[in-house]
Amino acid sequence: MESKSRTKNVPVLKFQNNVYSNVDKLAFLFFLLVFGIHFNLNAQLEKKVDSMQQIINTAKNDSIRATEQLTIAEMIIYQDPQKAKTYIDSAETIYKTKTYERGLANLYAVKANYSYTQSNYDDAMKYLDKSGNEFMKVGDTILGLTIKSNIIITMKALSKPQDSIERIINEIEPLILKHKDTALMATMLEHKSDIALERGHRNISLSKMLEAIELREQFNDSLYLPQTYYKTGVLYLEMFDYESGISQLDIGIEISDVIGQNNMKAQLLRMKGIGLMELKRYDDAKQNFEEALQISKMINLRRNTAKTLIQMAELETRQNHITEAKSYLEDYNKLDDDLKRGGAHYDYNLTQGQLNLKINQPKAALVNFNYCLKDAEAINSFKDISWSKLYKSRALKQLGRFNEAYSELQESSDAKDSLNSYLRTSLAEEQKIIYETNRKEKEIAVQKSEIELLKEQEKVAHTRQLLLIIGIVSLLLLAGLLLYGLRQKIQRNKAEREKLDASLEFKEKELTTHALHLAHKNEVLLDLKSQLKELKSGPENSRNYQKVINTINLDINNDGNWEQFRTYFEDVHKDFNAKVMKTYPEVSTNDLRLMALLKMNLSSKEIANILNISAEGVKKARYRLRKKLQLSTEDSLQELVIEL
Repeated sequence: MESKSRTKNVPVLKFQNNVYSNVDKLAFLFFLLVFGIHFNLNAQLEKKVDSMQQIINTAKNDSIRATEQLTIAEMIIYQDPQKAKTYIDSAETIYKTKTYERGLANLYAVKANYSYTQSNYDDAMKYLDKSGNEFMKVGDTILGLTIKSNIIITMKALSKPQDSIERIINEIEPLILKHKDTALMATMLEHKSDIALERGHRNISLSKMLEAIELREQFNDSLYLPQTYYKTGVLYLEMFDYESGISQLDIGIEISDVIGQNNMKAQLLRMKGIGLMELKRYDDAKQNFEEALQISKMINLRRNTAKTLIQMAELETRQNHITEAKSYLEDYNKLDDDLKRGGAHYDYNLTQGQLNLKINQPKAALVNFNYCLKDAEAINSFKDISWSKLYKSRALKQLGRFNEAYSELQESSDAKDSLNSYLRTSLAEEQKIIYETNRKEKEIAVQKSEIELLKEQEKVAHTRQLLLIIGIVSLLLLAGLLLYGLRQKIQRNKAEREKLDASLEFKEKELTTHALHLAHKNEVLLDLKSQLKELKSGPENSRNYQKVINTINLDINNDGNWEQFRTYFEDVHKDFNAKVMKTYPEVSTNDLRLMALLKMNLSSKEIANILNISAEGVKKARYRLRKKLQLSTEDSLQELVIEL
């Protein structure tokens, strides 16, 4: 007996159902607790409320009164929501006439809590959004972003459209990255992982979860790490990598033990038991299931209790332990009715049906499988439909209704074909996303490298200009000092001029020559100074930079870029070129380029632009390629290339 799925056309194992929504609801409740909500109004709390009411009655400051009213509302909101609302309304009246921005942010947070108590989740999200905006407005950006992140959690718990969730992620993610808040960055990665999983992109989803784990471990965020390891472990199990999944779940169990998170530990143990069961390590699986069941009952984790009982029954059924399997299913039936719906009850009927087949009760099994089929068709899950019809055909076969059994078996195969088609489409989309992401990341890296190079060149040019100016100034100062010294020397020798006429005449000639030399030198220096000013502000400097840009532009058309393209292409389509050359050795390099673009399913116009040829040139190239591949007029070149 194998594991089944519970999702709309997305192939995940049955234990995935409601996992994320349950965990996210818990996270949302934890968020509410952060704001000071208490669930038991005991005598001590009543005394505190009375004390705070005295402050409200005597306070002259409106801000203090409003703050105390909101605090009381938070304390009693789950015990007496209507009384809490009177305090909220009173505080809101104050904030309408007075401007207390942080108080307004708290007001919206408490109003969100009240809306939650009234099951008005849309209003709750609206007020959370306002609260987050107000906190960011007063400078508490991290708290504001945290609140907005909890809007996403609430939206996922309420199955809001993915586009709406992505819109909020795109709104707040740049701010989170700007402030480098590791915990919120990890939360964003988990949100993106959930969206990718919803779209069937499990590899992308897993990649995001592993990034989230790395961030949370750097931040030592032990509170959320068990939940992150739980999700990562589930993803590995979905992808049938049971050993990796168990390894992730073990880490989550260890952390849960350290921090005393028993509710998470129970769920992690249940998931680990499923992985062990799939590996046929039945004794180890039973040990984990039993521990999960014990903890779940101890802390009244009802839904996990229900699921664990079903999976223990499945484990015993696989081993043909009929009595034990019946016992666990009977325990499940004793649970409250609100737990017997959705994914858990589907799993119950599938397990009960298989048990009925083993004890030769095909009529009862048929009832079970009909329930499963109806439930699977309601959510349009190809995989559940396939499983339900497969087991239904076995029940009909035991009843001797062979024609009906064959029909159900055929329909089971059709559902599996639909699922396989969906998987192929999802995988193709995922590969395209991965390729585009890698390509953009490499382009960004190249651009950053070029920018850094230009910055370095600019620094060098600036340094050279500075050194040249310093040199000119130094020469001018030296010239000035020389002139000053010469003048002093002439004055000192004035009394001796008559005695030194011959010498003086010579000196005067020497001085004239030196002065002419200095004049010429100064002229050159002034001209150089003028040229430097022009170089600094004139177009010559721009041309120098343009030369750098032109050099970069020349690289666009060189074959090195095609070599980069070939590398990226081979990353996505492993050994494509090697396979083509082996099958069609006469194919040229240009033919390989054309086949690569055809493999990417590009239009003729797009291919023409990339190859820098005309649309007619593309047609000729395709014609020549068809001849080399020996294709007839009925054969499709596009299909041949795509199938390679």
